[in-house]
Amino acid sequence: MNASDMLRYLGQQMEQIQALIGQLDEIQVAFNAQFDDFQTRHDAQLDQLTQQAFQRLNSGESGTVAPDLAAAIEAQLPAERERIDERRAKLRDEYLPQRREAADGTLQEAQEQMAHLRALNPELDREEEEIKAQKAELEAQLAALNDQIQSQSRGLKLLRHFPSILRADRERQRIVGKLEALGQSLYSVRHRWEQESERIREEQQALQNRWQLESIAAARLQTELDQLDDEAFRHDLALRRAIRQVLDDLKVAVAGSDSDLEVGLAEMIELNIQTDTYHEGLASVGGLIGLLRGIHTGLEAIAESVTALAEEQRMHSAYLAPLDFRLPAGVETFHDQWPALARQFADEKVIGQQPADFRAQVEPLLAGPLSEPAIEATFQDLGKAIEQAAAAW
Repeated sequence: MNASDMLRYLGQQMEQIQALIGQLDEIQVAFNAQFDDFQTRHDAQLDQLTQQAFQRLNSGESGTVAPDLAAAIEAQLPAERERIDERRAKLRDEYLPQRREAADGTLQEAQEQMAHLRALNPELDREEEEIKAQKAELEAQLAALNDQIQSQSRGLKLLRHFPSILRADRERQRIVGKLEALGQSLYSVRHRWEQESERIREEQQALQNRWQLESIAAARLQTELDQLDDEAFRHDLALRRAIRQVLDDLKVAVAGSDSDLEVGLAEMIELNIQTDTYHEGLASVGGLIGLLRGIHTGLEAIAESVTALAEEQRMHSAYLAPLDFRLPAGVETFHDQWPALARQFADEKVIGQQPADFRAQVEPLLAGPLSEPAIEATFQDLGKAIEQAAAAW
C-alpha cells in the first residue's frame, strides 16, 4: 500500500480504538455510579455493626461475640493504640503549633499593614499641606500680577508700561504653569492615599479570612487533642477503630456470636466481598483504558513517521521511488480485534452492574491479544514495515 493507504489504515485503527475507549469510559462511569451507591450501603452497615460489637465488648458482654472475632479485634488493638498515640503526638508537637503560628503570623502581618497605613497618613498630610501652602503663595502672586497688569493697561498707561506689562504677563504664565503642576501633585498625593487605603483594606479582608480559617482549624485540632488526652476516650476510640478494621476486612464467616450479630456479620462479609469485586472491576476498566490509550499514542507516532516519509518522497519525487508499505499478517490480526471488542463491551449498563464478569472478560485479553508481548510485536512489525519501505530508496 502507498503512503495514503497506510495513513488511512492507521487512522481507521485509531478511530476504532478511540471509539472503544469511549465505550469503556461509559462502563467506568457506570461502575463508579454503582460503586458510590454500594459504598454508601457498605459504610452504613459497617457503622451499625461496629457500634453493636463495641457495645457488647465494652460493656462486658464479650461472650456474645465469637471468640475468634474477639481475638482478632484484640490483636488489632495495639496497632490502633499506636496510631492514636502518634496522632496525639503530632497534634501536640506539630499540627497545633503550626496552625497557631500561622494564625499569629497572619495577625502580625495585618497589624504591620495598619501601622504602615498610619505612618503614611501624616506623611501624605504633610506633603498635602506643603503643596497647599505653595499653591496659596503662588495664587497670591498671581492675583498681584493680575492687579498690576489691569492697572497698567488703562488708557495711556498701556503705552508707557507696555514692557512692564509683558514681563508681568510672562511671570503670570509661569505662575499659572506652576499652579497646574502643584494641582497635579496634590491630586497625586490624594490618589496615592486612596489607592494605598483601598489596597490595604482588601488585604486586611483577605488576612482576616485567612486568620479565621487558621483559628478555626486550630480550635478543631485543640478539641481533638483534648479528647485524645483523655485516657477513657483513647481506649474507646482504639476499640472502635480495631472493631471497624477487623469487620471491614472480614471475608470468612466466624461462628459463635449472638443471632443479631451473626446476621449482621453475614451481610458484612457479603458487602466486603462485593467491595473487593468493585475495586477489581474499576482497576480492570481503568487499566484497559490506559492500555488502549497507549496503543493509540503509539499509532499516532507511527502515523507521524509515515507522514514525514511521504513528505520527503513528495519533495524529491524525481529521485525517490513511491513508498510501498507491506503490513505483516500479525499487524492486521492484532487490529482485527477492535470490532469484536466493541461488540463485547457494547452494553455498558449491564456490564456496569457486573464488575466480576467484566474482570473475567478482561483478564484473557491482557494475557493474550492485548498482552505486552503482543503489543510489542505489533509495533516492532510496524516499525519494520516503515524501515523496509524507506529502504527501497
